[in-house]
Amino acid sequence: MIVKILGLIDIVTAIMLWIFFVFEVSYLSQFILLLGFILLMKGIIFSFKFNIVSIIDIFISFVIIYASTNTIPFIVIVMLSIYLLQKGIFSLIA
Repeated sequence: MIVKILGLIDIVTAIMLWIFFVFEVSYLSQFILLLGFILLMKGIIFSFKFNIVSIIDIFISFVIIYASTNTIPFIVIVMLSIYLLQKGIFSLIA
């Protein structure tokens, strides 16, 4: 059950990241920052198992936190969103 909730968080983060950057919805910046911190906490908690996916989550959360205040290339947003979407979908299937 917890895996499905964490998968939904990944999917929501990917969709909101896409909406924030592609459509330039600036009032979502605080929400994107919150989702970045949630992803960071999730990555730190599960990185104690030395899981590579959690370490990637930590890296992605730093990029999201940085991107909430600065501009980053569009291809980075696409890669992050696709990664988070596929990870969330696989978590829902498992």
